[in-house]
Order: sequence, then structure tokens, then C-alpha cells
Amino acid sequence: MSISMSAATARIGRQLPEAEVSLDSALLASARLMESMLLARQVEGVANFTGQTALLRLAKSQRSLLECQNDMIRVHQALLDAGREVKAIIDEPEACPPSAALVGEETMALSA
Repeated sequence: MSISMSAATARIGRQLPEAEVSLDSALLASARLMESMLLARQVEGVANFTGQTALLRLAKSQRSLLECQNDMIRVHQALLDAGREVKAIIDEPEACPPSAALVGEETMALSA
């Protein structure tokens, strides 16, 4: 089955922002969960260290989501480059993440 370049470009153009937004949604949901977990520890009679292991694991998952977002920015840029190469897209700079939005692996490691 062969599809046209314009159909492939349109499909990618719809699916890429959806994937980017889903990472934001997952991060927001995990942040709300973190808040609820911390508030639950403030209930009278609950020790302030209760659920610490779960909090640490959740924080680790949030970091992973942030790393995924960084990789998704790279995917976006690579697709943009490929689209230009095959002349499937025209430049739309406002629709794409700037290179400055990327956080280098070394920067992320330092913040750990």
C-alpha cells in the first residue's frame, strides 16, 4: 500500500502535536497526583514520611516524562528537517520548537 507524500505529511502533522500534548497531559496528571499524595500526609495521625517510597518513584517518573518531552522536541526537529529535505513542507517557524528549548543530557544529569 502506497500513500502520497501529502497524505503522509498531513498524518504526521496531526499526530505529532497529539503526541507532544499527551506528554504534557501525563506530566500534569502526575503533578496532581503528587499534590494529592503530599496533602494526604497532612491528615491527622499520618506520619510525615508515609508514602516516601511512592513519592520518590513518582518523582522519578516525572523526570522520565521530562526526558521524553526533550526527545519529542528532537523528533519534531528531525521530522521538520526531513520534510524540508523532501520538500514536503514549507517553513512554519512558529509551529516548531526552537533549538534553545532542548535541554542537553549533561544539563539534566547535573540537575539530578
